[in-house]
Amino acid sequence: MEIIESNLTNWVGLLLHKYSRSAAFFGGFTLVILVAVNASSIVGRTLFSSPLVGDFELVELGCAIAISSFLPLCLLKKGNVTVDFFSTRFPQKLVHSLEIFSDLIFFLVAATFSVRMTSGIQDFYKYGEETMLLQIPIWIPFIPVLLSFYLLTACATYLLVSRCLHTPRIN
Repeated sequence: MEIIESNLTNWVGLLLHKYSRSAAFFGGFTLVILVAVNASSIVGRTLFSSPLVGDFELVELGCAIAISSFLPLCLLKKGNVTVDFFSTRFPQKLVHSLEIFSDLIFFLVAATFSVRMTSGIQDFYKYGEETMLLQIPIWIPFIPVLLSFYLLTACATYLLVSRCLHTPRIN
C-alpha cells in the first residue's frame, strides 16, 4: 500500500511540476511582452510625443497573468516565506502537524480564490465588462489567471495529501 501511494504521489507530483513549470514559463513570456510594450510606449512618447494608447491597461492585465502563473511553481518549490524561529525547537511530530495545518489553510485559500475567480469571470462575461481605453473584454485575460489558480489549488491539494501520507520519523 505504501509503495502504491508513493508511486501515485510521485507521478502526480511530476505532472504538477511539469504544468507548474509551463505556467511559470508562460508568466515569464508575458513579462517579456510587457517589457516590449513599455519600451515601445516610452520610445513613442519620447521620439514622437505619442505613447502607446492603453499601455497601462496591458501592463495591468499582463501583471495579473504573470503573477498568478508563478504561484503554483513557487508553492511546489517551497518558495513561500515561512517563519520557523520558534518551531525549530518543537518536537518533529508537532512541526509536522503545523505543516499539515498550514497546507490545509493554503489549500482552503487557493480553493476559495479559484471558486471566487470563476464567479467573477462569469460576471465579467455576463455584463460585458471591458477595459476603458482598449475595450478588451476583461474575462478573456482572466482565463489564464483562473487556470493558474486551479493549478495552484491542485498543487496545494497534492502537498496536503503528500504531507498527510508521510509520517515523520522520530530521531
